[in-house]
Amino acid sequence: MAGASSRTLARLFTAETRLGFGRWREHLRMQEAMSLLAERGPVESVARRVGYASAGAFIAAFRRTVGLTPGQFFR
Repeated sequence: MAGASSRTLARLFTAETRLGFGRWREHLRMQEAMSLLAERGPVESVARRVGYASAGAFIAAFRRTVGLTPGQFFR
């Protein structure tokens, strides 16, 4: 539709955002998660709402992205 290959679009995306699509998507999910956690949403519920199958997978991704667990971040 855009007349560009997926590889070209991936390169442009990385050039514009300075992140690969997967990392960008993970950052976006964490931003939404932070909003939900700030409202005192339970971690398990937040994990499901932002697309993780388990609280453990979400906590690992949160730590990888933010550098802290959700509990540490909101202390």
